[in-house]
Amino acid sequence: MVPPKNFTVEYAINPWMGGVVDQQKAQTQWDGLKNAIEKQGVQVLTMEQTKGLPDQVFVCNSGLVFDNKVYLSRFRHKERTGEQPLYLEWFKKNGVATIGEEYPEIFEGGGDAVFSDRQTLWAGYGERSSKSVYERIKALGQFDIVLCDMVLPNFYHLDTCFAPVDETTSLYYPAAFSDATQKEILRRLPNSIAVSEAEANAFVCNAITVRNTVISPIGVSAATRDALKTRGKDVEEVDMSEFMKSGGACQCLVLRLL
Repeated sequence: MVPPKNFTVEYAINPWMGGVVDQQKAQTQWDGLKNAIEKQGVQVLTMEQTKGLPDQVFVCNSGLVFDNKVYLSRFRHKERTGEQPLYLEWFKKNGVATIGEEYPEIFEGGGDAVFSDRQTLWAGYGERSSKSVYERIKALGQFDIVLCDMVLPNFYHLDTCFAPVDETTSLYYPAAFSDATQKEILRRLPNSIAVSEAEANAFVCNAITVRNTVISPIGVSAATRDALKTRGKDVEEVDMSEFMKSGGACQCLVLRLL
């Protein structure tokens, strides 16, 4: 995670960006997310935010990690390209093997690519990641790659409309996907829970599951909460309102290293 020492909204590169960040409130919200993760017995490492790179807090976009290797991001928008060498340096310093720095394809890391288990990578493409990059990502290891066709501009990253919960379950917003992708989600993750438009707009799909707890932005409906409970999952809501001014929330603020 990257603490929001220099987090602001200085430009607009997605449909959600706008507003003035309350920096004290943003720090409190970030601390709340970090504490919720650590409460589950998970260690959180941090890297410092560099002034002039306000979106560096959204560290999930730095790459995709698998078996102590990372396929590095290459950002579509110039405003974020300054983050790339900093992530490369951090991974090397922390003993994570790097792949992809020499390739030209656009890729925005965990924002568009997420594992539901060790055999299955869900792969968003279009707005912010190239479809062709996933041929390169096969170098990370042996797993199926499920290409996800996203159809709504407001849901520009996969993690805005899809969140794996366990090996058979996800939270997803059906309208954000083509019919074929919706069918594939339900075929591979048959216990998946469709969220409402209101929940999608509250970034409920930008949740992370740690152990048996789904850590989500505020806005989970009673129906979704009950559906998760039947699957053995608790829900912890954390206020992410300051980060949503820049189009991000729980998942965006975290890079999974394991």
